[in-house]
Order: sequence, then C-alpha cells, then structure tokens
Amino acid sequence: MARILLFLLVFAALAVIILAVVSALGRAADSADAALRPIWGSKRGNVMAPTSFQKIAYVALLLVLLGVTSGLLGGL
Repeated sequence: MARILLFLLVFAALAVIILAVVSALGRAADSADAALRPIWGSKRGNVMAPTSFQKIAYVALLLVLLGVTSGLLGGL
C-alpha cells in the first residue's frame, strides 16, 4: 500500500512540474508574440515586415561582406 501511495505522490508531483513548465512556455510564447507585433505600420501576419530601407541595407551589407572576403575591398 505504501508503494502505491508513493507512486501516486511522485506521479502527482511530476504532473504539477510538467503543467508549470508548459504554462511558463505558453506565457513566454505569448509575450514573444506580443513583442513581434508592430505598433504601427504593416499588419501582415502581425509580424513586422521589412521596409525598403532595411532591404537595401541588407543587400549593401552582403556586397560589403562579399568584397571583404574576396579581397576586393581591404583584403590582405
């Protein structure tokens, strides 16, 4: 009888721990979702959409990185 009671106690403790972890992960996912929502601007999928300036800056960064690694810009 004591083993059954111990088993039930351990099982209940594991269930509480698992529920606490799932709840914490759910709250973290909700706060991350809220952080990614734009305050203004595009509402496409509730995720911040890149602007044209960001796209141009990204392409320029890739060109500079390609130039530096190939030795055309400030190579060794």
